[in-house]
Amino acid sequence: METTFTFRNFDTSDALKTHTLDKLDKIGKYLIKPTKIHVIFNVERFNQIVEVTLNANGVQYVSHEKSEDMYTSIDKAVAKLERQLKKYKEQLKKHKSPDA
Repeated sequence: METTFTFRNFDTSDALKTHTLDKLDKIGKYLIKPTKIHVIFNVERFNQIVEVTLNANGVQYVSHEKSEDMYTSIDKAVAKLERQLKKYKEQLKKHKSPDA
């Protein structure tokens, strides 16, 4: 997976990058090809916002999460992406015709 990070309104943090990469490794089981992931960390007053954009198999998945803690926002955004990927994978299984 090719991952890029953007930090808005605060300095870069290696701890946030490693935490995000650890969480994103869990969704690798839903993906077939190497993909591109863009993560945007943003701070607006008291809100810590994370936006994750994943391009996989010709489909774009987007997840936004906002909370008072950046790590919580990361966890929620990755969980939302995982739900989207599970749903898409289940739809693919349903649409395949049975071998007869």
